[in-house]
Formats: sequence, structure tokens, C-alpha cells
Amino acid sequence: MTIADRSRRVQHHANLDLRMDHLRAAITTYDAGHRLTEADFDLAYRVDALVAAHQALPLD
Repeated sequence: MTIADRSRRVQHHANLDLRMDHLRAAITTYDAGHRLTEADFDLAYRVDALVAAHQALPLD
């Protein structure tokens, strides 16, 4: 499962910024004026689970 797959399944998409040594996901709802909604938190939770499954390390 990938972030794109997860996003497609819940029909809510993150902006992904892939760099040489890291990936940044920005999640907001365009229709809500780029504010956070329940769908954003749901997708963030799912992305966090994928990151943990791959044993990735957070930058912060």
C-alpha cells in the first residue's frame, strides 16, 4: 500500500514533496479554504500508519 493508494481509497489527496532524502506530505482541504478538516486528520493517520509500517523516521 502506498500514500497514493491510501489517498485514492478515501478520495482525499495530499500534496507530496519528494526530495533526495525525505518526503513531505501537506494535507489540507481545498474546498474548505485550505483549512484542516476531519478528512485531513483521517488521511494523516493513514499516512502515519504507512510510515510506521516501513520503519521510516520522522524528520521532526
